[in-house]
Amino acid sequence: MKHYLQLLIVFIFLGGLNISLNIQASEIPTRKMLMADAEKVTKKITTEELKNMIENEPELVLVDIRTRGEINKQGGAIDAPQNVSISRGWLEFDIQSHATSTDTPIVVYCGGGLRSPLAAKTLQDMGYTQVRDYSAGYFGWKKFHAK
Repeated sequence: MKHYLQLLIVFIFLGGLNISLNIQASEIPTRKMLMADAEKVTKKITTEELKNMIENEPELVLVDIRTRGEINKQGGAIDAPQNVSISRGWLEFDIQSHATSTDTPIVVYCGGGLRSPLAAKTLQDMGYTQVRDYSAGYFGWKKFHAK
């Protein structure tokens, strides 16, 4: 009888563990969900809008979140005095040295708009209020200037 009781307790524990693992797994947001959430709260800008900001807003911080390897492999970065390279993994640590006020205008970009919405949302979550996403990314900028 004692063994049956011990087995019952083990099965209940394992069953409960299994249920809690299933609940946690179903709560993990998908990439699509994360992108949709980020895009809800972040204003996207066009190439023309970015060009205008670069020309008229010297306080702009233009953040390229690609790694150094990506920048080199993909042929460079947007040529603007406001451009800074802060890879996605270091954004939260390094942005304060470039954007010292929460109302600093910030535009975030990557290669083609996959990571920049998430980076823009991160900055907004940190309290920055003037964050924009240049979702065309470096490839869009290159294509625009190749005309």
